[in-house]
Amino acid sequence: MPRTILLAEDHEDNRIALITVLEHGGYRTLAARNGKEAVEMAFEHAPDLVVMDLAMPVMDGMEAMRVLKADPRTAKIPIIVLTAMALSIDREKLEGQGFDGFLTKPCMPPYLLAEVRRFIGETEAEPV
Repeated sequence: MPRTILLAEDHEDNRIALITVLEHGGYRTLAARNGKEAVEMAFEHAPDLVVMDLAMPVMDGMEAMRVLKADPRTAKIPIIVLTAMALSIDREKLEGQGFDGFLTKPCMPPYLLAEVRRFIGETEAEPV
């Protein structure tokens, strides 16, 4: 069974594009529109990896990451932060606060897939 990635991204166009890249790479995907949905979906589905936007409505990515890392059911799931605020955000600070990886928007498909593979490896079955 393919590994599952939960993508938390509030902008629909970005969500569709990123999901397309991940699914083309052979991964199963779940999509959340905000941090609250991401937390609920992570608790329900226990994905192998979470890719989390920082700036989202309802609950931002930082708060969602803290909730997931504090709960024993989801504490070990790697979370990659995805942000367009690369110039105003300190990568080391974000990783020190609990994120496991860091990607900037716009994110080119090879960089997204490389970062995903760094945490959960190749898919079990290569896409056709």
